[in-house]
Amino acid sequence: MLKIGILGSGSKGNSLIVSAGEEAVLVDAGFSRRELLRRLEALEFDPGKIRCVLLTHEHTDHISGARLFCDTLKIPLCAAGSVLALLKKKGQRLPASLWSFEPGEQFKVGSFEIRTFPVQHDAIDPVGFVVGSSGVNVGIATDLGEISPMVRRNLVNTEVLILESNYDPEMLRNSSRRPGLKNRINGFNGHLDNRSAARALESLLGDRSELLLLAHRSGECNTEELVCQEIRRELSSLARPDFPFSVLKQGHCLKACRRSSGGFDLTEVL
Repeated sequence: MLKIGILGSGSKGNSLIVSAGEEAVLVDAGFSRRELLRRLEALEFDPGKIRCVLLTHEHTDHISGARLFCDTLKIPLCAAGSVLALLKKKGQRLPASLWSFEPGEQFKVGSFEIRTFPVQHDAIDPVGFVVGSSGVNVGIATDLGEISPMVRRNLVNTEVLILESNYDPEMLRNSSRRPGLKNRINGFNGHLDNRSAARALESLLGDRSELLLLAHRSGECNTEELVCQEIRRELSSLARPDFPFSVLKQGHCLKACRRSSGGFDLTEVL
C-alpha cells in the first residue's frame, strides 16, 4: 500500500516521504534532524524504512537537515552531481554517503523507480521527481517558474500530482518585498503562481490521476483560500469539480494512504 507523508511545505522548510511496504524515500530535508524525526513520528512513518534522501535542489529550505539526518540513519543523500560539486566547493558539510545523478536520469532505489527531470528555478540543476512503486506514480515539482514541455511530459497522468502554487500575483505586487525579489519570483526561474498552476491541470490530469496536492504556498504573498478558488474554478471548467485536492501547509503535516480500490484517504496532523 502506497503512503505519502507531507512533513511540511513552504519557504521555512520542505520535506515529504513516499512509502511502500518496508521501504521509503524522503524527498528533501528542509527541517532540522530533530524536527524531521518529530514530524515522521507524528505521521506514524518509520524512519528506519527510508533508503535515501532525494534532493530537488540546494536551497536551505530543502537541504538544511540533510547531513545530520542522513548520517544518523546511515543513508545516502541523492542529488544532481553538479549540486553536490557546488556544495563541496562552498565548503558545506555533506553526509558521509552521497549518490549523484544527471537531471533526466532514471534509476532504482530499492523497489522504487525514480525518474528525474529538469525544472526552471534559480538554483544549480534543479529537478522534479516521479517516484513509482507497483505501477503507482507520485509526480513532484515544488519549485519552478513555469510548466515546461519537459515538466509536462513527466507529470502528466501521475496518480498523485504534487505541484507548486506559490503566490498570488496581486499580493506579490502589493507586498513590501524588494523589486528585484519580486521579479525573481515571477520570472521563468522563480516560482509558479496560482493561476499558472491551475491552468496546467488541463494538460496534467488524466484518467489515472487520483490526488492533487498544492505545495510551497507563500505565507506572505498567498492564502489557502486564493489557491482553492483557482483550483476549484479550473476543476469545474474541466468537468472534474469533485476531484480531490489539498493545499499543503508549513506547520501541519498531511498523511495520504492509498486505498486498494484506488483513491486516497487524507489525514492532517498538527
